[in-house]
Amino acid sequence: LPDELNGLDEISRNIWWSWNYKAIDLYEGIDPKIWSKSDKNPITFLKNIPQSRWTELVGDASFMKNYNEVYNEFKAYIAEKIPEENPKIAYFSMEYGLNDNLKIYSGGLGILAGDYLKEASDTKTNIVAIGLLYKFGYFTQRMSLNGEQLTQLDAQKFSNLPLVALRDSAGTILTITINLPGRPLSARIWRVDVGRIPLYLLDADIYENSDADRTITHQLYGGDWENRLKQEILLGVGGIRALHALNIKPNLFHCNEGHAALINIERMACLTKKENFSFDEALEIVRATSLFTTHTPVPAGHDTF
Repeated sequence: LPDELNGLDEISRNIWWSWNYKAIDLYEGIDPKIWSKSDKNPITFLKNIPQSRWTELVGDASFMKNYNEVYNEFKAYIAEKIPEENPKIAYFSMEYGLNDNLKIYSGGLGILAGDYLKEASDTKTNIVAIGLLYKFGYFTQRMSLNGEQLTQLDAQKFSNLPLVALRDSAGTILTITINLPGRPLSARIWRVDVGRIPLYLLDADIYENSDADRTITHQLYGGDWENRLKQEILLGVGGIRALHALNIKPNLFHCNEGHAALINIERMACLTKKENFSFDEALEIVRATSLFTTHTPVPAGHDTF
């Protein structure tokens, strides 16, 4: 990219563009055909634009005017910080529907969770979100000639997504560890910027884990019941440990559906073991600082182990 247009890359690294129609129009106006072929993913889109087009755009006064308006709006939006004195909410969900290119959702539950984060960003609500990063996301449905449903799994290329791999002060990849029967499970932490809101995603597909455990975060709602339980352990227990690793201290914990129910167990363990509260005291603290949303209030809509 020419220096004059570096803001296009900066904007593409924040999900903010996906709910700002001016930003969407700006990208599409560069080359509608390449925008469509790139699945409306600005990161891959920018890589596919020929250099001659960039030179042309820099000399286009109308385009540069639109570009500067969008870029200045983005910078002004991000510059307005969320008041830290407000209570901080940790929001846990198995899926987030933020944009079609980030395949970490399947349907309505994820779309609602994604919209929560977008609205929280617009209203400067003090929220931090926790989820899982899936290599294949949810399956893509195809239909056979006989009308049968076929499932297709397409691996996500993380370098083409607005993901940042977190590292500690020494530059080492930041991970958390939980205990599974007979072995530890590690997961690295990624960040997605949803406007002003950080979304932290746990990824178990790393070399420290066994081949079987690396598949835990391969597919949303994938695998057998044991794998589903591992996913919920990673989201609940691992999610709380990720907050500790990031030195984030929420005041409220919001469990979006029962998938993250184990956050309560891990919080109880921390309060009794590390902060020396009695069991009854810890139970009261967790009850008073937990929120729960259910979307399907019938037995068939909930996991049972």
